Amino acid sequence: MPPERSPREQVLSFIHAVGRRRLLVHVASALALAAATGLILGLLASVPQLHRLAGYRIPASLLVGALVLWRVHRYRSRHATAGAIERSIAACRNLVITAEELDRHPARASSAVTSRVFVAAQAALEKARVGDVVPAYWIATPLVVTLAASVLWAPATQRAVQDAAARVAEGLPPITTAPVRVRIEPPAYTGRQATTLDSPTRIEALEGSRISFLLREGGRVRFGNVPLQSPMVARESGYFAVESEESTGQQGRLLIPLNVIRDQVPTVRIDAPGRDLYFARGDRTVPVTIHAADDLSLAKVELRYTKVSGTGEQFEFEEGALPVRLQRTSAREWQASGELALGALRLGPGDSLVYRAVAQDGRAGSAGLATSDTYFVEIAGPGQVALDGVDMPPELERYAMSQQMIVLKLERLRPRIATLSREALEEETAGIAAEQRTVRANFVFLLGGHVEDEEVEAEHSHEIQEGRLENTARKDINAAISQMTRVEQGLAALNVPGALPPARAAVEALQRAFGKSRYLLRSLAVRSRLDPSRRLTGNLADAGNWQRIQPQAEDRPGEAARHLMDRLLDAAATLRAGGQLPHGHLHSLAESALSIDPAAPVWQEVAGLLLKSDGMRSLEEASARVAPEARRGALPRTRLAAPPSSIGRAFEAEGRR
Repeated sequence: MPPERSPREQVLSFIHAVGRRRLLVHVASALALAAATGLILGLLASVPQLHRLAGYRIPASLLVGALVLWRVHRYRSRHATAGAIERSIAACRNLVITAEELDRHPARASSAVTSRVFVAAQAALEKARVGDVVPAYWIATPLVVTLAASVLWAPATQRAVQDAAARVAEGLPPITTAPVRVRIEPPAYTGRQATTLDSPTRIEALEGSRISFLLREGGRVRFGNVPLQSPMVARESGYFAVESEESTGQQGRLLIPLNVIRDQVPTVRIDAPGRDLYFARGDRTVPVTIHAADDLSLAKVELRYTKVSGTGEQFEFEEGALPVRLQRTSAREWQASGELALGALRLGPGDSLVYRAVAQDGRAGSAGLATSDTYFVEIAGPGQVALDGVDMPPELERYAMSQQMIVLKLERLRPRIATLSREALEEETAGIAAEQRTVRANFVFLLGGHVEDEEVEAEHSHEIQEGRLENTARKDINAAISQMTRVEQGLAALNVPGALPPARAAVEALQRAFGKSRYLLRSLAVRSRLDPSRRLTGNLADAGNWQRIQPQAEDRPGEAARHLMDRLLDAAATLRAGGQLPHGHLHSLAESALSIDPAAPVWQEVAGLLLKSDGMRSLEEASARVAPEARRGALPRTRLAAPPSSIGRAFEAEGRR
């Protein structure tokens, strides 16, 4: 029988057994990681672009295995093993660690104490097994991984893996650096960071952004037909054409649509008082609240005014700005409050104050400037009576309502036309025409007169569109008067349906005239004398000839689409006849499609279809998408009357006998 071992020998033997089992776990883990590293590099090497990795499989695997063993060497010491035993067996209660330390340092305790510690540790480990500290599956799992990696690393398995990887690589984009890189730098006032796009299919940039290209394989870039030599500032939508220097076909060309997003002007309104006011005295203070918002950020909000004093030809204007208190809800939305101190502005009887709110975003100049609706504060003049704080007399609004009443009467008359006799219809239309002339005369008087010959007026109505009438309110009132003239002409011809559209247009023009940005002096109830000394005092040197410029007729909607459709049909006919399209013809068609409207999705889709280079199929799909656009604005076909035949004329003559 073998001699019975002492408690000291039994405890140390158990610690050594656990240490050997932990060593096996570390070795198995190192083998598994090394085999997995070699397998991963082998799979990557099967991709054609990464075939050079095959030569690094074995060195990388050995390096990974050695690093793992070096990293975990401190966990194989006897002290670390004793700690692992303590963590796995709760009955030890720090006895194994103490026994291990007393074995290494006998001088730290007497022999009696040391013997007692080993006896207690042996009693705690009496029923313990090595598998309780290091389970067997800790070794089996890494060995299974190593075996599987070794099988997959075999030549036959490797060839199968390479074939599968090759099939996958065909469906994936190449892992290479993008040949075209686009950098977009937004304007500095936006505070946005620059962005970089690799081979983009389309570009969206804020107006004023700087766009630069980096072509890694060389080539040329042009914006439309203009070569791009330096970073471009985005102002208008268009398209970029990227052409490789060594390209020999469609594949070497790239079309990138550019959609320029406009920076919207701020929206600003006056919430309070938000109406015209009429006061008896000019010693009042009117509180004003303003709301402003912008799509990016606001830079300034002001309350501006124009003081109007005087009568007749002796008007005086004084402009200025009043201080406001800002409350920044966010960078995009502000609240402002201020006061109209009428006493400090020295408004006298008959004077008026025109005020409005102005907001501006980060853009310099007037590009980002917005103005609210304009409101009046008027002080009652001599002989006028006003209740403090009430709305101003609604004469101008009443004019608009009168025109709206004419529209209402025309709408009520139109369904009754079929039931009325001609005499009754003439009576109805004559009454409405008389009311229309009354309303028109009011506005003619408001503007200080009108030409006597209406035909001459109609010939000069284009001056409104040409912008020579700078006053917005006056321009809208002139437009309304012209529409009222057309209403009278339609009623004179008993054409009620034809008189209704110009009547509605007159209402819309009046609403614009007395709604936003109005600047029309009100007629005061004080008679003033004209100064005859100012007649014929102008400088004749400033006189000159003027030539009316005839505006060019705009293209009908869909005209460009119809031209493109003709080219697509010609190309399709060439292919059906067995011919070949010229080199780059489909690319030219794609550019023509983008040039119509680069920001429209339909033309981007048409350009993409043409760049597929599928021949007849590309042309058919592109033609199907262009056809609805080509039909826009097309004139309907008019059937010509056939000339009567001699037999028909003889038959008609016989019938008349």
